[in-house]
Amino acid sequence: MEPCLHPTLVDETSLVPYLDLARETGYRYVDVPFSWLEAEAERHGEAYLEDLFRARGLVLANLGLPVNLYESEPSFLRELALLPDRARLCARLGARGVTTFLWPSVDEAPVRYISQLARRIRQVAVELMPLGMRVGLEYVGPHHLRGRTYPFVQSLADLKTFWEAVGAPNVGVLADSYHWYTAGESEDDLAELPAEKIVYVHINDTNDAPQDAHDGRRLMPGDGCIPLVSFLRGLYRAGYRGPVAAEVLHEAPLGGTGASRALRVRERLESLIQLAKGER
Repeated sequence: MEPCLHPTLVDETSLVPYLDLARETGYRYVDVPFSWLEAEAERHGEAYLEDLFRARGLVLANLGLPVNLYESEPSFLRELALLPDRARLCARLGARGVTTFLWPSVDEAPVRYISQLARRIRQVAVELMPLGMRVGLEYVGPHHLRGRTYPFVQSLADLKTFWEAVGAPNVGVLADSYHWYTAGESEDDLAELPAEKIVYVHINDTNDAPQDAHDGRRLMPGDGCIPLVSFLRGLYRAGYRGPVAAEVLHEAPLGGTGASRALRVRERLESLIQLAKGER
């Protein structure tokens, strides 16, 4: 496991300054919004984009799914048709996973909603198979998002049931410490996952109790009470060896500069990972 820079930690809003900051603060993996990649590729070409990463020794950790799963069928199909080329570009930059999240509760009639969503995710997964890429689904744990009419995927157990309904072998989980904590799950729940089902990892923190933690008010790893060593140890026991990105969704500004935050989080993640691996 290795730290990954996530854009929620920093102030940069375009690709080149963000990549420069990642290199200067000692990261190898970076999580990048697809819109930033697409803008540079359209402006300068894909070869230029590859050179940006190669010159800085950086690897793209993940592709956020650039397909809206909830639009009309014609809109979904138009975006799905673009996915192979977009994913191919990201694969050349290092990405091996495409990720999206699932709502924990919905107002739509559940049979139609779940059937359509499972079918669309299966279509996405099939498009990615030739590239050797997986689809990581993120379940969302915070209780304040559970208030819609029908419960949906609120835990890792729920997600396992849903990915069986999707029925594609390259579909797994984006594991996030915030959702793991608010769902009341354990280290063993993670450790029991097959390694190939863990597509990507987010890490963050809170000082709130699980039932009170708000999705948009997260803390940097190590600033709260989530048992992050246990979280990472469960993933390590399961066989995960990929990037760990500190996704810190926040409403109030984070303290310090983007560079100081990036450096502090990298050092903290390296320490947490060592503890999880039993090296300290």
